[in-house]
Amino acid sequence: MTAAPVRASDGKAGSPALRFANLIGKVLDRIAIVIAVSAVVVIFLALMAEVVVRYFTSSGLGWPNEVPSLLFPWLIMGGIVVGAQRGAHIAAEALRSMLDAAKLRLLLMGINLLVAISFAYLAWLSLQVIQITRVQVFPMTGFGQAWAYSSLLFGFGGIALAAGVNLIRVACAADPRLVHQTETEHMT
Repeated sequence: MTAAPVRASDGKAGSPALRFANLIGKVLDRIAIVIAVSAVVVIFLALMAEVVVRYFTSSGLGWPNEVPSLLFPWLIMGGIVVGAQRGAHIAAEALRSMLDAAKLRLLLMGINLLVAISFAYLAWLSLQVIQITRVQVFPMTGFGQAWAYSSLLFGFGGIALAAGVNLIRVACAADPRLVHQTETEHMT
């Protein structure tokens, strides 16, 4: 006699695989938030320093003008990874509402598998872009442009990882519609 798979009601607790996936998802979410917020703060402080120096002197620092080029891609990729992890992306709900739970589970598992494979491949390709841009250097800071392009590796890899986490959540949830449902205390 084999036991039926244990399905959590919302994909948030249950089997060890689901608990591990949720832990990975939480860590990925926190890392992406730290990256995005840090990028905003550093960009703001660098540009503010440039404004203050220009106000009091006749010349600027120079290097703050390169900071947005270095960190803005990280800000964008951090936000994209948070959206992918939380399921807060644009979705077409018409087809989802017409399917029963079993068919929706298969559809969502297929979509997440396709996304995970596609973005893992894009992350692998981004390694080549990083290699190519390694020799290109920003003149004032001396940072290589590979630093900015490394955000592609984080973003694509993060989306692939988030899709893998969501694949496990959908597979383990009793009703796949509840996996990314916002808890009532977090609704605005």
